Amino acid sequence: MPADDLPAGPGEEPAIALGELDDEGLLVALREVIGHDEPVPDVSVDLAKSSYGLREADAELAALVSDSGTAATSSTVRSGAVSRLAVFEAGDLSVEIEIEGAARVGSWRLTGQLIPAAPARIQVRRQRAEPAWVDADDRGRFAVDHLPAGPLSLICLRHDLPAAATEWIVVG
Repeated sequence: MPADDLPAGPGEEPAIALGELDDEGLLVALREVIGHDEPVPDVSVDLAKSSYGLREADAELAALVSDSGTAATSSTVRSGAVSRLAVFEAGDLSVEIEIEGAARVGSWRLTGQLIPAAPARIQVRRQRAEPAWVDADDRGRFAVDHLPAGPLSLICLRHDLPAAATEWIVVG
């Protein structure tokens, strides 16, 4: 039913279709419905905007099933830095990643393996940063260098299979 055909209550103007409103008009309409005229805190707006860009609507979620970073003890590599192994699973796909300190202070290296092994395109998502892309070889192996500390998630794009997005984990 078009907006002009919507019935109006006694003494009211005809309703406007939400699709016809610009952003500010939509916010005004929402405030009227909710009954709050208070501005939203800037931190809430920033978090909402940044989280919107971090979604992958049609990707299957690869749940974290194992994380040595949550274990009481972690393995140590030759350099003395702590190495972390995390495993994610989504349907028939398993994504194993090892995270270790890189040569540059404050930088991390991620080495991964897809099981079953297959070539893939891997997107490394980080908050407030452009995503990085890396290719997994025929054996499903991939690596990413110079990662800063902070949250990250991977999206695995395999030929003719649904995309899989790992849960977010914190590196560093």
